[in-house]
Amino acid sequence: MIKLLFYSLIFLIIAVYLALIAKEDPGYALLSHGDWSIEGTMVLLIGVLSTIIASILLLVFLIVKTIKFPSQINHWNQNRKTLKALKNCNQGYIELAEGNWREAENHLRKSAHTSGMPILNYLAAARAAQEGGAQQRRDDYLLQAHKSDPQADIAIGLTQAELQIKDGQAEQALATLMHLRTLAPKHQQVLKMLFRVYQQLNSWQDLEKLLPELRKNNIFSYQELSQYEQALSKRLMLQALQSKNQGELNLIWQRLPKATRTEPEMIQFYCQLLLSLGDHDQVLELIREGLKHHWDAALILLYGQVKEPDVAKQLEKAESWLSDNGRSAELLLTLGRLSIYNQLWGKARDYISESIAVAPSTEAYQLLGKLYENQLDDSVEAMNCYREGLLLNTKVEVIKLNEELPLMLSC
Repeated sequence: MIKLLFYSLIFLIIAVYLALIAKEDPGYALLSHGDWSIEGTMVLLIGVLSTIIASILLLVFLIVKTIKFPSQINHWNQNRKTLKALKNCNQGYIELAEGNWREAENHLRKSAHTSGMPILNYLAAARAAQEGGAQQRRDDYLLQAHKSDPQADIAIGLTQAELQIKDGQAEQALATLMHLRTLAPKHQQVLKMLFRVYQQLNSWQDLEKLLPELRKNNIFSYQELSQYEQALSKRLMLQALQSKNQGELNLIWQRLPKATRTEPEMIQFYCQLLLSLGDHDQVLELIREGLKHHWDAALILLYGQVKEPDVAKQLEKAESWLSDNGRSAELLLTLGRLSIYNQLWGKARDYISESIAVAPSTEAYQLLGKLYENQLDDSVEAMNCYREGLLLNTKVEVIKLNEELPLMLSC
């Protein structure tokens, strides 16, 4: 339209210019060829020629427009379909977000071919189909997505695995992810989802083999990976314990990173398993080594619950910790228990009483009560200790109930 106005303006300017010239001097023109000739003013000749040229150009323009007309109609029709498809696609995503699974599936399916992004439509339709309980249609949409873009195997496979995991099809998801791993061995999302599937399948040996790759490719933070590693090692240790395989149990422990083997929680867990197998010597060695790295109350208490052949040496070692680590309630209670092993009744009473003075505990009251009842022959004091232990236990239960009650009421 702008071009037409521009050309019209140029034509008008030329016409005005010629009219002004013709007014002053119309000129004279003679055209002859053989037996015929044309004679007239210059202005008339130019006007006729201009009209002929304009007519020819107009005819050419009309012919070109006529030739292009079918393609323009087709282009217009295609644009109309695309706009309609985009509208359906947009509506489909809105319904998907609102949880209208069947409507979302229909809109996304109908607009797939003409939306310009069929793979996205099919993947979204697959999600809607699964949410609607139609696994077969879900798989059909995933197949259509692959056909629409064969180069998008990773994206399609990850979506398929995610939907399979969500649907409880862990074994099928594992097969999908193993295929993806052959295509992209270091793909972070593939490795992360493989980690989830191994957890669901309780495939702890496979998960253990996967951990180095997770660490190498920075899939999880150091802290997260350490937690996963500890949890996995505990499960593997429990499996070894169930089969009474102490050699395998020790190998699992040795495979742990050195930093993990110094964690008090891991040492305590490993020691409890060894105690169930009767290996007291290794437990005592692990506790002493662990306390060099971390002074931990739980390990101190565990040390007092394990007897070594030379209990006098064991008590002497524990008493050497008093000067470096202070008179904590846990250490004093352990010293009291070790004194009982050594039949040092008065010393045991003093240590346990001091432990109660530092921080009362039901365990300390019970141990002191047994000492009064069995070794010191003082039933009155024994009853007092038992009573104080029960009262303390009741107070602890009331405190826990008061802490949990607001949470229970909020639920």
